[in-house]
Amino acid sequence: MKRTNTSRTTIFCLWVLAIINLPAAFGQINYLGQVPPQNQATLFAKGIISTDAYEHSAPAFSPDGTRVLWTIMRSDYTGYLVEMTFVNGQWSKPAPPSFASTDTDDYYPAFSADGQTLHFASRRKLPNETDKNGKLRLWKVARKGEGWATPVPMDTTLLLFKENFGHSVAKSGNIYFSFPEEGGKMLDIAYAQKTKDGFTPPQKLMGGISTERYEDGPFIAPDESYLIFESNRPEGMEGSTDLYICFKQKNGEWDKPLNMGPEVNSKFTERFAKVSPDGNYLFFGSNRGGALADIYWISTNIIDQLKKEWLKTQKL
Repeated sequence: MKRTNTSRTTIFCLWVLAIINLPAAFGQINYLGQVPPQNQATLFAKGIISTDAYEHSAPAFSPDGTRVLWTIMRSDYTGYLVEMTFVNGQWSKPAPPSFASTDTDDYYPAFSADGQTLHFASRRKLPNETDKNGKLRLWKVARKGEGWATPVPMDTTLLLFKENFGHSVAKSGNIYFSFPEEGGKMLDIAYAQKTKDGFTPPQKLMGGISTERYEDGPFIAPDESYLIFESNRPEGMEGSTDLYICFKQKNGEWDKPLNMGPEVNSKFTERFAKVSPDGNYLFFGSNRGGALADIYWISTNIIDQLKKEWLKTQKL
């Protein structure tokens, strides 16, 4: 009879288990046990993230896959962050993060490229402010052990537009965000470059991105090769608020924004674009299902296809 090498069998089994439980640093994030989508947008995490509540941001997964945060809007139109953590192969129940405020609201979580800092918007008072003025501004909070440190406001240079939110941070540290035009009737998108001391003064993005219409919720690719945002411009699907994408040209300028098409957009409202940290999925909010807003996801093949079509229009 052939002898079984139990040591080798044990080592092999342990190796298989290790592969199954590879950390997200290797690109394997557990997306709440959901079946990954292909080239059609599907509802994400029904009853867990997509609920009867008004989800007012896409989910922000940390690059290491151990946390996910998103925003829920209350009936009085204030928002709060919800967090789940992945420990011992299981996701925790949704709960406010430890740094959550009890007297003001927080919105739009977005992780830095290394996952060690969470950026968010809040109406918290800035240092030395005596009155709560209700303005949304950018804040950040560092990860500390298994929890969070104390949130601090981001560089005051970013307050050139008085209010800023709906932000996205590139791998370089450059930040893109929304801000209200004078009078607060319309929103546009601005950009600020990261420096060793903070940020350059922010500038409005032009090139057909910021117009007289509504533009909000930018998502910048980690390498800043494309930008996705929401807008209600007239070329939308049946005139609704849609997601648009624009690609950066060889000269560093942004090309004309493109509607992301029926694979993503509908006759309803699409908002809150965010690509997963592994680059595999596009998350966004939509009220197409009859709810105030739910979260949908689709393979980023749609972005690759749009880029291929865009490249055909470029002069070589």
